[in-house]
Amino acid sequence: MTVKRLFIPLFTLLICVLTLWKWTYGFNAFTVFSHTLLESGQTPRNIEDIALINQDSSIFHLEDKDTYILMNFVYLNCPSVCHKINNRLENIYQELNENLIPNKLQLLTVSFDMLNDDISRIKRHRAYFGDNIKGWDFAIPYHLSSDKLNNYLTDMGIWAKSAPESSIINHSTYLFLISPEHKIIKVIDPAREDNESIVVNLKSWIASDESSL
Repeated sequence: MTVKRLFIPLFTLLICVLTLWKWTYGFNAFTVFSHTLLESGQTPRNIEDIALINQDSSIFHLEDKDTYILMNFVYLNCPSVCHKINNRLENIYQELNENLIPNKLQLLTVSFDMLNDDISRIKRHRAYFGDNIKGWDFAIPYHLSSDKLNNYLTDMGIWAKSAPESSIINHSTYLFLISPEHKIIKVIDPAREDNESIVVNLKSWIASDESSL
């Protein structure tokens, strides 16, 4: 009788655990950010090529680049985290040697706020980092619908959603290392890695990827 009484709750618990294991990709994704990233696929993986326009009004595609690209996504009305990440990127830039950047590696910051961010705003924001930093573009999507942009972000592994009745856009802050063959080869979570480890890993990943060609 005791076994029969225990069977139903134990069976229910097992179903709950298996469901949780499935939806968290083996207990690896406990937030919408990590879940969206894992759902986008393992690296290395191809990415869709969209048109972008930078702070100098130059239209380009990632396929036009023949270097590695460290890419991140922001919106300029962001109250804190986007600017903190970009400030960290500036520090990372300064720690990379001239043999690597900008000849082998370039930085690309893309705004996904198509309602508020235009060329004049990204040009002004890019100017905060000075003219001495070469190989770091700020850009916005060029002639891309909101639906296609949302699909592009999801395919990249970025979750972004406007908060109700607010100008705040909740979003993930991953950095993507893209190879000259236009594949995402590594994803960096700046919330889990400090600048020093990111710099060391970037050098290691690029060297390893080059040696495999």
